[in-house]
Amino acid sequence: MLIRKVAIALIFCLISVNLYATDATREAQYAREISAGSAKDEVIWLGEPNKRFLVLYRESEQSGFKGTAILLHHMGSHPDNDPLIYTLRRELAQHNWATFALQMPLREKGATEADYYPLFPEAKQRIDQAARHLVAHGSESIVLIGHQLGALMALYAQANEPTQEIKALVTIGLNAPDSDSKNAQTFELIKQVRIPFFDIYGEQDGQDIVDSARERRISARNNKHYRQFKLNRASSPYWHDQAVVVKRVYGWLSHY
Repeated sequence: MLIRKVAIALIFCLISVNLYATDATREAQYAREISAGSAKDEVIWLGEPNKRFLVLYRESEQSGFKGTAILLHHMGSHPDNDPLIYTLRRELAQHNWATFALQMPLREKGATEADYYPLFPEAKQRIDQAARHLVAHGSESIVLIGHQLGALMALYAQANEPTQEIKALVTIGLNAPDSDSKNAQTFELIKQVRIPFFDIYGEQDGQDIVDSARERRISARNNKHYRQFKLNRASSPYWHDQAVVVKRVYGWLSHY
């Protein structure tokens, strides 16, 4: 009887680990695809041997180097597949910013956004490791930029025991899901952020993004460095407005 109970407990633990850890098989598949990509990007591996994750690093193309932007892609994607992150990687490097695009934790194909919320602590670990790596290699001005689910991951990371090396936060298409998960309480998380915070969204983004814009502003009222910008007639991934997004992000970062 005791052996049976122990066996059941072990099975439960294994199931729990599977539910709350990244899909390593999908990450390995994406890594193979990414490694065959642009020669302008350096592929870097971070993390412990059994928890390594891929990063795409692109150097600034201009003199007068300003800093490094850590980029977080949307749900179920990778740094070279999210159209907006792809554009930010390319364009920010032309405006004195290096980019450090992380492979974020993945769930299996078909997983919902809510399935990703338990992975947020793992996402934060990756952000922390990336920031430490950049500091160790001489970066001084580090900013965090997230797109859609990457935006919510970025917000979670900077609200819960914020990474001190990160000096500013940019969210693009940040939503406020109707969820019981403590990891996805957008308004409460916003209240905890004290660093400069730029909140960009499109007028035709998802309903939860558009409808929550006012409440996001109210939640950030104690952060004097919070700014919000609405892209008229735009929706993610902002195909016809990506140049505007880059310009707004770069201009705001330059100001702060």
